[in-house]
Amino acid sequence: MAEEATAVAVTDEDRELATKPVHGLFVKYSLITLIGMAAQAVMVILEGVIIGNGLGSFGLAVVGIIMPLELLNLALGGALGMGVATVAGNRLGAGDAAGARKAFSQGFWLSTYLILAISVLIFIFAPQIALMLGATPDLADGVVTFIRIFMCFYPFCILGQMMGSVLRVDEKPGLATAAQFGSAVLAVVWLYCSIFLANLGVVGAAVYYGTSIGLWFVVIFYFIFSKHTKFKIGFSDMKLDGALCREILVIGLPTFLMQAASLVYTTVINNYLGVLGGDLEISAFAILNGYLVYILNMMWLCATYGVQPLASVNFGAKRPDRLRTLIRVAVVDTAAAIAVVSALFIVCAVPICTIFCGNEPDLIALAAANALPLCALACLGAASNVMSAYFQAVDKVVIATVLGMSRYLVFTVPCIMIMSSFMGITGVWWAQPVADVLCFAFTMVFVVRELRRLGALHAENASDTSEPSQEGAVA
Repeated sequence: MAEEATAVAVTDEDRELATKPVHGLFVKYSLITLIGMAAQAVMVILEGVIIGNGLGSFGLAVVGIIMPLELLNLALGGALGMGVATVAGNRLGAGDAAGARKAFSQGFWLSTYLILAISVLIFIFAPQIALMLGATPDLADGVVTFIRIFMCFYPFCILGQMMGSVLRVDEKPGLATAAQFGSAVLAVVWLYCSIFLANLGVVGAAVYYGTSIGLWFVVIFYFIFSKHTKFKIGFSDMKLDGALCREILVIGLPTFLMQAASLVYTTVINNYLGVLGGDLEISAFAILNGYLVYILNMMWLCATYGVQPLASVNFGAKRPDRLRTLIRVAVVDTAAAIAVVSALFIVCAVPICTIFCGNEPDLIALAAANALPLCALACLGAASNVMSAYFQAVDKVVIATVLGMSRYLVFTVPCIMIMSSFMGITGVWWAQPVADVLCFAFTMVFVVRELRRLGALHAENASDTSEPSQEGAVA
């Protein structure tokens, strides 16, 4: 059976994800994604400069209040993208082209219904939600306006992220990156013109937030008109298959919970820094977490986009030899890349923090000093996120969920609570590297077990067929 599935994937479908060297494919898909995300990172930095200078403290406050809705946008888009792409990729790797097409089409309509319902509810209850998010009376009108405009773009944002994930399974990562890059450029141009030329204020900023990711939705034309894809959207799939939709949602759950863990972590550390330190410590963390750690997180996120299509297709094709190679490559390469960038951040912490702090020497000194604990061992902590993506793609959702939440929720938050009790504010900062070491050790337990399991499967397949697999020979 394993040989039959592999033959279909390699000969009939001619999928590079199931045939070409794993290391090269992982690097290719990760780097292509990184290019698109780099554009998004530049966009985030420019956004802060434009809004801060154009709208002042009011604009920055409004954007800060609605940030949970932006995080919800990323959580839903990432979860649905992982779920749909994984289910479709598994079927495609197994040679079930019709099943892959149905999984994508059902996933599209499921995402559409879900996000429309959420967007409408948030739009209707925008005043109440604004108060829940912490809007003061002076900010309330601006926040409500922002929320309602943002909700008009919300479905396009979520669906664009979902289809971008499927593009990678369809071996079109360049198209997904082009959508990311193009949307970032157009959105920043709009933001500048709407604030400095048209004086649209919060309205312009809200449209910017909607278009910065909402423009990714243009890739729908590829799935509608291209003759080179097996993923098509069918009106017959508007009636949802309960079992298939449940499979998509369950697989995507770890990605959603990972974002939720980040929210809890940010809330906890801000509270501890505020109680044990003050506004200066909170500001320093905002700079480090919003820019330096953001870039490191972007790197492991790109690695997950390299892992997911390779893992899902080769899992469906029953290629344990290629999955073993993928695990080793993904963990080592990601750790090495993040270690290099982390070292750069630590060495150049003062000039980097000066860009965001301006002429506040105390803040610059505090942020630069604490770049060390936040960045030093991030390369180890990132292993849990990469392996979470792998286990999602091979349909081990429980393990994926545990690993996805482990770094921040299972280890960092308890470390903050324990270490701050006897080290004070220093314990809050230095909890992160301790948590990263513990998280890495925890993750390696699952890595070793999975490598042994895959090795046994590969040996069994080899003995059944008496033919060593191509990738096994390379590995």
